Amino acid sequence: MAGVILRTAAGTALFVAFLWLVRIDDWRVAGMMLTFPMLNGMALVSAREHARKTGESMVPIVTLNGAMCFLLALALAWSDTARAHPLALTLLAGVVWLCVYLVLEARNVEVPWGWAIFSFTVACVAASVAITIWLWPACTTLATEIPVRAGGLTGVLESWIRIVLFALSLLLVFVVAHFYRDAHAAIGRLGALPVVPLFGLYTVGSVLASDPAAIPKLESMRSMVLVGWMFALVFAVVLAAYVARTSSPRSGTLGHLAALVVGWAICLAGIVASAKIVTTLSGCSQGEGTAGQHRASLTVCGFERFVVHSYRQRIDGLSVFMDLKVKVGTAAQAGRADLADERAERDTVAHAGFNAG
Repeated sequence: MAGVILRTAAGTALFVAFLWLVRIDDWRVAGMMLTFPMLNGMALVSAREHARKTGESMVPIVTLNGAMCFLLALALAWSDTARAHPLALTLLAGVVWLCVYLVLEARNVEVPWGWAIFSFTVACVAASVAITIWLWPACTTLATEIPVRAGGLTGVLESWIRIVLFALSLLLVFVVAHFYRDAHAAIGRLGALPVVPLFGLYTVGSVLASDPAAIPKLESMRSMVLVGWMFALVFAVVLAAYVARTSSPRSGTLGHLAALVVGWAICLAGIVASAKIVTTLSGCSQGEGTAGQHRASLTVCGFERFVVHSYRQRIDGLSVFMDLKVKVGTAAQAGRADLADERAERDTVAHAGFNAG
């Protein structure tokens, strides 16, 4: 059990680092981040050579999560009753999810590896794109002086409940994997528990309940939820294939952890790029949002501070160098002028002596 506690602590630390580094300034990005594959990725990496089996059972739950988040966001955006009772709506969504989950678990529903999972993924990607285009909302004006979710220490402190829920979900996955080592399908389904996104949607519904701009914000958020789910689904399939192929009894986990971090970075880049591309193609990039809403829809705060600090150091160093260069040049010029005056004086004296002689 000590190993379970250590792995849970390490996974939770990664989640905290993610919350520290990433700040969200765009409601569309916030919608896509609901299904970001943090827990999924950790469960697949821990499965090692059984990652394909874990992925086969995880894919239906990832699909269920995407549908649940989309329908819940849609209800918040379209229904006054849903916005007035976010807790009841969240509990209802949780109960429905649990019922479907129990059916999938009882029947051991999986998507077989190979052409079946490839075809299923392609069909889901096509469906998410089609539904996103079909239900794309009208362009609205949203002020974004306050970020949707802050980064840095503020973001971590504000998300302490998310951190606790994530740690409990990860602990459950690792405990089941510890006591039921051959239950790879069950571990895969538990590795996609949507406790954190459910709480996120409840938080959004509660915060925006009295906001006069709630409807346009929720419309923006729900508009690309399925695109975020698409990234999560592709991520799970690709990571499961990589981990299963590169795992062996003698292989370590550092390579898989590096692949996991790279996969997360690619997902973040894809989410930000898709938000900018889709809003531009829809004609909403001009005039939507104040204070430059889309100039940085998602910011890696630590990297941003490092770059700004380095840039300022270089500018300061360059300024000091230029000042020193100017001072040295001025001193040299003054020295050359004094030397010329001395030479002229000597020449005058010599010329006067020559004339006197």
